[in-house]
Amino acid sequence: MTTPSSRPVTGLRRRAPALGIAAILVSACGGSTRPVAGGGDVTLAAGQYALYSGTKVAGALNFPAAGSGGAQYLVVAQFATGTAGVTSAFSLAGTAAALAAVAAPVAPMERAVPSVAAQFHDMLRQTESRLAAEARAARVRAAPAVLRAPGAVVPPVVGSRRTFKVCGDQTCDTLKIKTVSATATYVGLHAAIYLDDSLPAGGFTPADVQQVGLQFDTDLYPVDHLAFGAESDVDNNGVVIILLTPKVNALVASSACQDAFITGFFFGADLISGLPAKYYNYGEVFYGMVPDPAGTVSCARSATEVQRLIPVTFIHEFQHMISFNQHALVRNGDTEVLWLNEALSHLAEELGGLHYDSVGVTTTASRFYIGDLYNAAKYLHDPPLWAPVTETPPGELAERGAAWLFVRYLTDRFGTQVPRALVGTGLLGKANVEAATGAAFADLLGRWALALYVSDLPGFTAPADLKFAKWRFRTTFGSLHAQNPTDFDRAFPLIPLTATGANVAVSGTLKSGTGAFVVVTQAAGPGFSLSFRTPAGAGFPANAGAQLAVVRLQ
Repeated sequence: MTTPSSRPVTGLRRRAPALGIAAILVSACGGSTRPVAGGGDVTLAAGQYALYSGTKVAGALNFPAAGSGGAQYLVVAQFATGTAGVTSAFSLAGTAAALAAVAAPVAPMERAVPSVAAQFHDMLRQTESRLAAEARAARVRAAPAVLRAPGAVVPPVVGSRRTFKVCGDQTCDTLKIKTVSATATYVGLHAAIYLDDSLPAGGFTPADVQQVGLQFDTDLYPVDHLAFGAESDVDNNGVVIILLTPKVNALVASSACQDAFITGFFFGADLISGLPAKYYNYGEVFYGMVPDPAGTVSCARSATEVQRLIPVTFIHEFQHMISFNQHALVRNGDTEVLWLNEALSHLAEELGGLHYDSVGVTTTASRFYIGDLYNAAKYLHDPPLWAPVTETPPGELAERGAAWLFVRYLTDRFGTQVPRALVGTGLLGKANVEAATGAAFADLLGRWALALYVSDLPGFTAPADLKFAKWRFRTTFGSLHAQNPTDFDRAFPLIPLTATGANVAVSGTLKSGTGAFVVVTQAAGPGFSLSFRTPAGAGFPANAGAQLAVVRLQ
């Protein structure tokens, strides 16, 4: 095992606090500990875990008598399902509490409202999915398994001009599409930057554009390409076009852009042949905002700010571009489900940070991490509020944080090839995850949930299955909390409810993929039982994947 390294993390793309924190990474080590089997009876030694589902939780889960030192367990009552939209009230009650009124959960943190950027991007993902399915059904799309159309590759030339179609509002209504004239100002190995011919004053200098282009070519493109696979080249130009236009700035009005704004986006409709050219560009295009120091289009944005923001957005959106190609074009299938598609794009942000950390550029690295950490903290603060497995836009920031944590866990436990396997396939969602890992989805959700709390729990040695390998989240969130207690209001955001065994009494609502966390302490003496049902005593929906994940802490 290598020595943990520290690095500062600064900036927040969604609601930006100024931070400088130590984010601790650990390298993977050790093997895998299999869960302990056991019907409805818990027979765990300290440090062991088990997952109980189906008939094992249909009645009561029985915990044995404790010796003189007592016992302590982390219990996660969860809906370990890959089906989006499942929700139900639940009750987790101990022997003495089964007939008593069940206590309400602790007061939740204020809900993190999805930003206009999150809503806009979710809309794009669902719209491109629908358009791709319609095009496939009508057989107007290019033949599958072709990454590049026949013919010689002809890159653009610096100084050449062309027109683009750009979304004119946050619904990308075809009646409001804008036409933009732009000039190629940088052409590199993988990227070509076009600048809108109608730019606000005080924008990028030629040197700024060169720096942005080189960053895409030498840092960001290789990170995504290595992790996720190849993008398409439907327009035969050999590059990804980066169109920098004030039309992106204008997507959020000056009256609303102080709190949230759109830095850039990709729209898969641009890759579907047969769609009207008056609405789409039929090419690989990333749309980005531009500097506007005087705020003539929307809120004022300096060149320095834009240069800091759009690389993080690009590496996120480029994963979506690769995913669309691999799923919809190469394999002639459906686009990836929303939650997993977003999880992989947030992983792309983190991987960008890991790249910069590996070369010692820690300030830049932190710009790529901080959004994921912020979203993760929102999820961990109140897990039952959120549905990590979701197909319903607008996606909450906390749900994105949960999905990133899940894919980070999968990558830690099953290897760095997992992200590429998840993208380079025709499988979707649950089936995709199971194929890439060789493990049951419910088992993965159970282990992940336990790992969220015990991976670096002081005084506890977690089995390998319950560890994150890259992050020591308690150290990271502790540093964030010390510097910015407004956005990170706890030293570690996940604080389970606590109870003695026979007196456990927790209720609330569970959603797809999430769980309620309880630390159960048992004094020396008799055993106890836990009942996991609806408050009325009924069973859960068949597709809920009701499961109790249990690890013995002592």
